[in-house]
Amino acid sequence: MKKKIIFVVTGLVLVLAGIMSLNQENQMKTTSDTLRVAFPYNRKVTDYEPTQIHLAPEYIFLENTFSPLIDLSKDKGDPISAVAKSFQWVGDELHFEIRDDLFTIDGIKITAKDAEFSLKRLLVLSENTHGNFKDLICSGKKLESIDEPCSGIEVRGNTLVLKPGEQKPFLLKMVAAIDFAIIPIGSVDKNTLKITDYRNTSGLYYVESDDGHGNVALAVNSKHFHYDKSVPQKIELVPSGIDGAANSLSLFQEGKVDFVTTIDKLNPEKVIQFSEQESDTELHSTMNIRTFVAVYTPKAISRLSQEKRLMVGKSLKKVFRDYYKNTSGYEPTDQFFPPYGDGGLTKENRTKLEDTFKNIEEATDGTGLHLSIVRFGNASEYIPLIEKALRGIKITEDNNIPAFIQYKNESEIPDIYLGGPDTGFMEDIGLISYSMNAGIFGYKKSEAQAWLKDYMQILDKEERLKRLRELHYQVLSSPALIPLVSAPYVALARKPWKIELSQIYANNPLWLVKKN
Repeated sequence: MKKKIIFVVTGLVLVLAGIMSLNQENQMKTTSDTLRVAFPYNRKVTDYEPTQIHLAPEYIFLENTFSPLIDLSKDKGDPISAVAKSFQWVGDELHFEIRDDLFTIDGIKITAKDAEFSLKRLLVLSENTHGNFKDLICSGKKLESIDEPCSGIEVRGNTLVLKPGEQKPFLLKMVAAIDFAIIPIGSVDKNTLKITDYRNTSGLYYVESDDGHGNVALAVNSKHFHYDKSVPQKIELVPSGIDGAANSLSLFQEGKVDFVTTIDKLNPEKVIQFSEQESDTELHSTMNIRTFVAVYTPKAISRLSQEKRLMVGKSLKKVFRDYYKNTSGYEPTDQFFPPYGDGGLTKENRTKLEDTFKNIEEATDGTGLHLSIVRFGNASEYIPLIEKALRGIKITEDNNIPAFIQYKNESEIPDIYLGGPDTGFMEDIGLISYSMNAGIFGYKKSEAQAWLKDYMQILDKEERLKRLRELHYQVLSSPALIPLVSAPYVALARKPWKIELSQIYANNPLWLVKKN
């Protein structure tokens, strides 16, 4: 009798152990398809709006939840199909044939009508930062509502037709920016034009849950053209490095996240050093397409002499070049655009700029100056160095770019802000227009719009690049900005996740973080 009872109990233990093992295996299988992302933002999802992209985390969230008409290839930046399965110029018209098999997670079909609605919505709101679409498609006309006609946009069957009047070289690549995301008509409030439904989206991922404080769960839409079994089936955005949240590498070390994006709040060297110490990580690095800069606001340009701006700039250059002198990935730079890229200075202008800085002294007195730090890594390490170099300077940290903020009074506006924008090697109208709109080139809003409008009218590429290089020299010699150092964008993944992101863009389409 005792042997029988022992046998039964033992059998029961084995069965329970088997069930527990199976449950653990299922749990591991479920969680292994989830990519937990350290995300340097803590906004609720309704704050994300394609026409108001001011900082990189906004772009990253939106490029994963919405899709544009076309994408750009990750190796050369060539236009490739996205919401539009094909595209071509037909005379002076640009035709986008929309996919017939694109549905939201709830089965709502996305058509050319949704594409037309999305682009007209952008024209009505008229606030996007990457590319001046209005001047190419609806120049001289302000749309007051979606129902108003725009002669430059038409739908023929399931084809969206853009009519700029002639073949415009920028138009195709411009609509690859996520500002031009295709948003299903039913996901937008018809009166306010605000996005109200982040579940039925055009992107590979949709919002499954949101706690309102940055913890967002995204789930995959298997009906999407980017879908593959190797992509993350779920994504969890975990706030990091902001408002008291632990930084990304602490969360990674604690096993709470699996991926650190290229637009993390920590500077690249921290991530590189961490990856060298952790054997279960994979590091991704772009080319040196990030330029750390000191930008003078219009307030400073109007009240500080050219000589004073050059002197302060030379002092800041020394601080950051000394700080990053022996840091992997960083290089001193005197140019905003990469020297050998499309916007690089001519040899003559490089020499003139070098001579200008040789003949100027470094400033030592920062009294009366207000410097703001915008998402510029671990500021606590170099704030004392700036304060030592420019005695009396006021330094604050801010997550807002001054050009995008409405200040109550002028005294709140900083004179200088430190930032690290994406520049790119190739002529990129999205990045150029963003720099203009963000005040990086020292232009006021009306001046920026006028320059962009004229620039986009130039059909000959060599003539455009000449104009771009002239602008580049102008803003460096004035100066409106001071380049400090250049660096790559880096990302980090926990194995067996594999990173297949681009080396020429800072974007994070998370379907390019895969498991084989």
